[in-house]
Amino acid sequence: MRITVIAKPGSRAVSVELLEPNRYEIAVTDRPEKGKANDAIRRVLAKHLRIAPSRLSLLMGVTSRTKVFELQ
Repeated sequence: MRITVIAKPGSRAVSVELLEPNRYEIAVTDRPEKGKANDAIRRVLAKHLRIAPSRLSLLMGVTSRTKVFELQ
């Protein structure tokens, strides 16, 4: 299953908002430096879905605000 995420790095607080099925807006406090924000988004999404972060892999959007994760 593919999950689309609109990323908001460098936010004041961490939040997850479901926009529509399999589409989320996730805010994290980490800055987009050396993949820190991507890792934080993956951890927050995994916690929200109640799965291990290792089950999510980033398919597209490494440097973009729109990201696509694959749930394995």
